[in-house]
Amino acid sequence: MKDDSSLKKDFEELAKLTEEFEAGDIDLEQGIPKFKRGLELARKLKKRLGEIENEIKEIKDEFKDLDEEIQSPQEEPDPETKEKDSEDIPF
Repeated sequence: MKDDSSLKKDFEELAKLTEEFEAGDIDLEQGIPKFKRGLELARKLKKRLGEIENEIKEIKDEFKDLDEEIQSPQEEPDPETKEKDSEDIPF
């Protein structure tokens, strides 16, 4: 598994660059390398998020049988219990 702290760091750097562009505080000469860096980060993050998504799918497939057991219908209630419940109804 890759280092998730670098993933977080890359997200933070991209967010900071985005804020700078949104604020309009970057002149044209500063903007080009920062814009390029933002695109590099976006590409890297997109790739890593795809890898994480695939890992999650693999894990879900591995434990698919457990999920099916959880979602299977529950057993019918005991008929004696069911009759007692209906006897408690006053009408």
